Amino acid sequence: MIDLPADIQVGQDVTCGYVSVPKEHGNPEGAKIKLAVMIIKSKADDPKSDSLFLAQGGPGGSTIETYAEILLDDNPLTKDRDIILWDQRGTKYSQPSLYCIEDEQLIAETIEKDLPDEEAEKLDLESITSCRDRLEKDRINLSAYDSLENAADIEEIRKSLGYEQINLYGVSYGTLLAQHYMQNYPGSLRSVILDAVVPTDVNFNLNSPKTMSRSFNELFQACARDPYCNSSFPDLETTFYKVVDRLNSNPVRLELRDTEKQKTYPQAVIDGDTFIGGLFQMLYAGSLIPALPRMIDDASKGNFDFFKRIYSILVFDRSISSGMYYSVFCAEDSDFALSDQDLSGLPPQISAFNAKDAELTLEACKIWGVQPLGSEVDLPVKSSIPTLILSGKFDPITPPTYGENVAKSLSQSFSIEFPTGGHGQMLEGECENGIINAFLENPRQKPDSSCLNDQKAVNFITSRTVIDLPIILPLLNLENGTALQAGSLFAALFVLSTSIFLIPLSWIINQLRRKRQKTTLSTIPIDLALIEEKKKVEEVSASSRAFFDRAAGWLAVLAAIILGVFIFGFVVVLYQMINANDNRLFFGISTEARPLIFLALVYVFASIVILAAAVMSWIKRYWSIWMRLYYTVLTLSALYAVFILTRWGIIEAAL
Repeated sequence: MIDLPADIQVGQDVTCGYVSVPKEHGNPEGAKIKLAVMIIKSKADDPKSDSLFLAQGGPGGSTIETYAEILLDDNPLTKDRDIILWDQRGTKYSQPSLYCIEDEQLIAETIEKDLPDEEAEKLDLESITSCRDRLEKDRINLSAYDSLENAADIEEIRKSLGYEQINLYGVSYGTLLAQHYMQNYPGSLRSVILDAVVPTDVNFNLNSPKTMSRSFNELFQACARDPYCNSSFPDLETTFYKVVDRLNSNPVRLELRDTEKQKTYPQAVIDGDTFIGGLFQMLYAGSLIPALPRMIDDASKGNFDFFKRIYSILVFDRSISSGMYYSVFCAEDSDFALSDQDLSGLPPQISAFNAKDAELTLEACKIWGVQPLGSEVDLPVKSSIPTLILSGKFDPITPPTYGENVAKSLSQSFSIEFPTGGHGQMLEGECENGIINAFLENPRQKPDSSCLNDQKAVNFITSRTVIDLPIILPLLNLENGTALQAGSLFAALFVLSTSIFLIPLSWIINQLRRKRQKTTLSTIPIDLALIEEKKKVEEVSASSRAFFDRAAGWLAVLAAIILGVFIFGFVVVLYQMINANDNRLFFGISTEARPLIFLALVYVFASIVILAAAVMSWIKRYWSIWMRLYYTVLTLSALYAVFILTRWGIIEAAL
């Protein structure tokens, strides 16, 4: 059984285990390695016989860790056919893993140090050397972990599970792996989906400075074309590079949190190169793109809240086996010279960021020491297998042109570009999944992509789309004492809500008491003149007290209802945004909730009137002592709720 993390809950519709394959397929009787496989069973009564295999990118990414939790959550992709997830050889759950713990240790040791470039590069190479030495000490043949062996593994899994033909989905490096499988095992394929395409004849790593610059420019231009984004963040490109220059001159120190290890680094160094690298990685996620202009603008003002939250996830990501990355890349794409790297025409900040990459890559591959595969693996794949090619306009590493080039030699291919997409489209939304499902249903017909009409432009996060409430994310993560604050707010609401039952009950009791008093007085002889005189003396006082009796208590009831409606509505809005993976939560809540925020202001006004009534009840001695004490408790609860709402910035947002 695979030792999965606790957040991946495996039910009865899932089978997990290992498939043993030859360490070297050219020697089938030799040593074996174990590949972790997860079968997610279809929900259909009569599922299709052709399953969908998913190949993760990297190289070195864990397919199971990336996709299992999402697909196990009643995902529509599991509707008609089984889905097969497998961790490629050398990756996280397969055995052996080529995970380099040395990388993790290096990050922990240096993240709070402002190191010169030369020293940082030296430490990186030492870390690679240490990882290689450890793996070789464990008798792992690093040359056995290449794309051709990896492709042969897919065939072994297919045969072991008894599928005649499969549908193969690959993302990023997974598309390169899928092309090798298409080349070597065409009869095993019903269809192929290439998402964020890596061509066989392109060195994606060597080209990354150009693709990085292209993606940044797409972001800057998209913001400039959007009137709301442009007015909120004018000349975004200039702002970005000014931030980079400033950080390279004067790095900031931010608190980064490693949630898996439950460790905090309060003085992590963030320089301009780190900021460039962070934006580059964030452009991979299409869901983050709407927030990036706001992130850049916030950083220009010294606010790195969004950046540090996302960067913490990126820098402490343990899903990539970097040893597998080096084995694959160095075998397939290290056949270049330093002169092949072209940094001409790039912004100076991007050129400086990438200046040493080619040299360091060659040094790393020299250390790793794997056997090259040869130039034949760089030839374009020619095939008539039905293939769907998906590309994202903002993809920072595999631009749409890569997909267009690969399509030229695939006679039965359909290409779709997503105008708001990043790196990888599957599971990004209903439109993306619908297109994939339509293709799987009929691979020889281009799927209907009319849903893209609703995705013509990025809906950037601006004041038009979000109400600024910085407390939201700490509140959702129960940070900075927000758990106690939220609990005490609900307690205040509970106390205030008792008025909904007790105030009406008190009013009914008083009405009955007065009725009995009138009945009793009617049987007692009285001096009418004396009564008339008293009546005149107390007329004003009685009138004001009657109004107080009617209004003050019921005002507390009204405040309780308003606060309850606000809290309920607030929770519902947050729940809906969380379910939609709405990244506006990093900054606040949707502007559709503005009426709800205004309701908080109405509540504040009601609480102030309640306070005045409580003071008057003691000055004028209205009600009994017990009633006054109770009303004072209600008042304090109401005011405490006002304090919490003010502390959270909700009242300020309403003004």
